[in-house]
Amino acid sequence: MLENINYNLIETISIISKSLYRYDTYIKDAAGCASCQSIWAKFKEHREAELSMMIKELKEHTSSGRI
Repeated sequence: MLENINYNLIETISIISKSLYRYDTYIKDAAGCASCQSIWAKFKEHREAELSMMIKELKEHTSSGRI
């Protein structure tokens, strides 16, 4: 069984990945509104940065033997 700290990393990576997939659809759906497209693009950019941090941390746990 995974420890909570590792499970939380994996679960959050999954949640962020799913939201990133949806943002592309939201951007397309907002084709008539540049402001909305900009908002969704900013959300996507922030989520990509969050995902990068989470993956880096998970790799650190893996390489250090904590998983």
